Amino acid sequence: MDTEAMAARKKQLRTELRARRSRAYGGEAGSARRAWEALQLLDHAAPLLAQVREAVLSVAEEGDGGRAPLVAAYHPSSLEADVMPLVDELVALGARLIFPASAGRRLEWITWDGHSPFLPSPGRGFGPEPDGERLGPDALADAFLVLTPAVAVDRSGTRIGHGAGYYDRALAASGTDTRVVTVIHPDELLEAGSLPRGEHDVPIPTVLTADGLVRLVTLEGS
Repeated sequence: MDTEAMAARKKQLRTELRARRSRAYGGEAGSARRAWEALQLLDHAAPLLAQVREAVLSVAEEGDGGRAPLVAAYHPSSLEADVMPLVDELVALGARLIFPASAGRRLEWITWDGHSPFLPSPGRGFGPEPDGERLGPDALADAFLVLTPAVAVDRSGTRIGHGAGYYDRALAASGTDTRVVTVIHPDELLEAGSLPRGEHDVPIPTVLTADGLVRLVTLEGS
């Protein structure tokens, strides 16, 4: 598939998937469903929480002034899977949390203290962000865990985002040992090969939904 055709196909898919998400999670009934699923997300994230807990304890036992594990999260929109209960649990475990903000064509990362309110972002299309220390665009190189949003992911590890390529550029700079997990609604995990993958699309190894934590087969190439 050539570049122009792929871009057109991705645009069509985003429109269809966003409309489906709006039907499923809009309104009072959709909000109630999303809130219930947020608790299921937290349950299924137990292996991730265990890994972070172990990393926090390891740093504490070393006693050499090491820093707690760094976890990148995001503030979800009202229709995205609600990752904030999981974020609160990560804070309670002692992880250091960072959130994305716009920095030109790249994301930069801002620390969150776990309790300060989030502020409206000056970046168009960006969710609320904390008023913490700005770590620049390369902070994911030191991240232990990265939680990412998406419009959908297929079982071959292809992720489709909102179209600006921010997360593909950010993930390309993440550390080799960083665990990357995309958080979506259950019906947004699609059959393998459902989504087109371009040259710069970073494959996703793991997806978390209200139905479970799923390790994907990440295929290189399209």
